[in-house]
Amino acid sequence: MPSLKEKVPTKLTMKQKEALRKEKKEPETDLNGNVIVPRYECVTSHTARRTGITNMYLSHKYTILQMMHVSGHKTQKTFMDYIKLSSEEIADEIAAMSKKESDMW
Repeated sequence: MPSLKEKVPTKLTMKQKEALRKEKKEPETDLNGNVIVPRYECVTSHTARRTGITNMYLSHKYTILQMMHVSGHKTQKTFMDYIKLSSEEIADEIAAMSKKESDMW
């Protein structure tokens, strides 16, 4: 399991770049020149929000319309683009839908 202290490549925000400039510091980089930071610095309130909405979707307890009201998305397309599903999760969704259909027949 990865540690939150593990350093990972990232892209700096404008705010982060400005803070480094003001402090006259250079960001830490890996051998390829990519900026690296501890994983915990990559986690934001937005990360938590997106993860929460994705987990709501995967729980199958709520309709997409209910989740869109929570997330503030106006269209199903933007909502589906917003949630983060891995290839495995998408495959599981398809398998569950197929099983549900075959159980009906």
